[in-house]
Amino acid sequence: MIVRSTESLIDELVAILDEEIDLLEQKRSQLADLSEALVSADDEATETLLKQIEQTEYTQTRVDIRLRDVRKALAGVFGYDDARALRLSVLVSELPDTQASAVDDRRGRLARQVGKLRRQHLQTAMLLVECSKVNRMMMECLLPAGETVTTYDAAGTNLWRNGAGLVDKEL
Repeated sequence: MIVRSTESLIDELVAILDEEIDLLEQKRSQLADLSEALVSADDEATETLLKQIEQTEYTQTRVDIRLRDVRKALAGVFGYDDARALRLSVLVSELPDTQASAVDDRRGRLARQVGKLRRQHLQTAMLLVECSKVNRMMMECLLPAGETVTTYDAAGTNLWRNGAGLVDKEL
């Protein structure tokens, strides 16, 4: 087993926290771009963004694993039986001033990025709810509830094709 020094663990922690900050900003930006793509009904951009969001989640998983490992190692160094008890605020109080300052700076930046991401997530979720309402209202106008809907083919024949959609219209 390779024993890492406390200083190298803190350096690694700071680097991982920087990656977390970047990932949070990337996620916020992706949600903002997704909102714009939805509003402009740009299907290609939406698909591209959804693929990017999926890739970002894979990256997040890898960073989370590295963070968990460093946190566990630091918990051992500082005598914590449970790594979950070692929070950044607790760690800051255990470190020398220069290291404490670097970790505390990242902790503040993380908190701000989380706040920005939460706001953007809420805005995007509200947009999706409104889009759903508009779509439902449009469908109710096109296909009123309680009324029989008759479909016709291009020649005007009343021919029902099982499995075919009721409406083929791009709005």
